[in-house]
Amino acid sequence: MTKCIQCHENIFESLNAQNFYKKPSPWCAHCIEQWKVVGMTMYQRCPRCLKLLDINEEKCRDCLFLSMHYVLMNRLHCQFQYKGIMKSTIHKYKFMKDVALCKILAEQIELPKVNYDYIVPIPSPIERDKARTFNPVTTVLDYKQIQYETLLSTQLRPRQYTMGKQMRLQVDHPFEITSSIDLENKFILLVDDIYTTGITVHKAAKSLFVRKIRKFDVFTFAR
Repeated sequence: MTKCIQCHENIFESLNAQNFYKKPSPWCAHCIEQWKVVGMTMYQRCPRCLKLLDINEEKCRDCLFLSMHYVLMNRLHCQFQYKGIMKSTIHKYKFMKDVALCKILAEQIELPKVNYDYIVPIPSPIERDKARTFNPVTTVLDYKQIQYETLLSTQLRPRQYTMGKQMRLQVDHPFEITSSIDLENKFILLVDDIYTTGITVHKAAKSLFVRKIRKFDVFTFAR
């Protein structure tokens, strides 16, 4: 009997005319429902960064804040909210070093079907990748067999979630371009695991704009 790839419970699914030729789901009904609950909806969200807007927030304050310091991303693509089953999966994967969970994330996420010139993962400091034995973003991309360019590197610094927005802004520019690849007039997709304030991806893009990229989108596993 097939077991759920998330909770490892047995999957009970009766065959009928609707599912006879359909590939069986690797999730049980309970886990499927949990993933549906954390799915991203566009209702009352900023069309650029997907922030849930306050009832009186006509213009996204997060995007206005970022626009004072950076060239804004074209848009954020993200299918899941950072809560519930997605939050627990990323926590076990990234911080408890359960690399096998990359399969679950890879099965759930779907990158936008847009003709980007380059897909560029946001790097982790090499010290953190060595400590956990894998990079949380590129491991998922590799599992999905997505071609990407490793253009950026970064140095060890305090974890972003320990800092407020203003402190993140004041941290020294953390990204360096490590490739001589031609970026002029290119459309880039930056890929990261979690989108919070947007400062990390915009700092990364700032490095790329020095090399005259045209614009950039962002894709994250969760927001």
